Amino acid sequence: MNRIGIFLIMIITVLYSEVIAQVKTKKKADNYFGFQYKPLIPVSVVGDRPFEIGEGPFTSVVSPRLGYTYGGVVRIGLTELLAIETGISYTKRNFSVDYDVPDSSILGKDGLSYINFDIPINFLVYIKLSDRFYMNSSLGTSLIYYPSNVRAVINPEGTHQFIFEGRRLSFFSADINANVGFEFRSEKKGIFYVGISGKIPVTPVLRIATEYRYDTEKFVAFSEIQGAQVSFDFKYFIPYVKNKGSQFKGGPIEQ
Repeated sequence: MNRIGIFLIMIITVLYSEVIAQVKTKKKADNYFGFQYKPLIPVSVVGDRPFEIGEGPFTSVVSPRLGYTYGGVVRIGLTELLAIETGISYTKRNFSVDYDVPDSSILGKDGLSYINFDIPINFLVYIKLSDRFYMNSSLGTSLIYYPSNVRAVINPEGTHQFIFEGRRLSFFSADINANVGFEFRSEKKGIFYVGISGKIPVTPVLRIATEYRYDTEKFVAFSEIQGAQVSFDFKYFIPYVKNKGSQFKGGPIEQ
């Protein structure tokens, strides 16, 4: 733990020194608009992991599946190596559920998806590797909006019925964002970025319930989805075109 602490202190010191140096130089920075796509990877080290819930003879295993995020990105340059990044994105998270009633040898499998809209504000620090290649890391937060609750039913009119339901805890929530990646910059072709990021919600995102119904019997199990996620990041920023020459050509009404 001491080594980890020393390592973190060294990183913070380097980043702080870089920030101070950049602020003092006061170099004019460019702003960019671009697009991003993020496949959400179901890894249990940081993100949500499979978990089991049950009630009586009924058990369910809920597992995260591949999801995605896409949207627009605005990068506001502060200095040559400092920037703020924001935008808006659409996110779809996917989960599967395996039902099991051992006493009756009844099995079932279904899926459930929920969506949210993400408005991040991240502070970026760049490390210049060459004239065109940069490494950057960022830290920030996101405002998250959840538009609806979700529900999936197997065999709704049959004797044996399975239900998977998710209810938002609130319309709005917040995430903590962290990111690291590399980018290639070209004046004519734009900026191409590849990285990896993680998001940790401040509070759980969904309260879930799985249910098994048979005639008049009903078994319900409850839990929550925390919503942590890991993604690969692909971004493209449109080239910054500087206007040259006069912005207004003189005409007959010009004095």
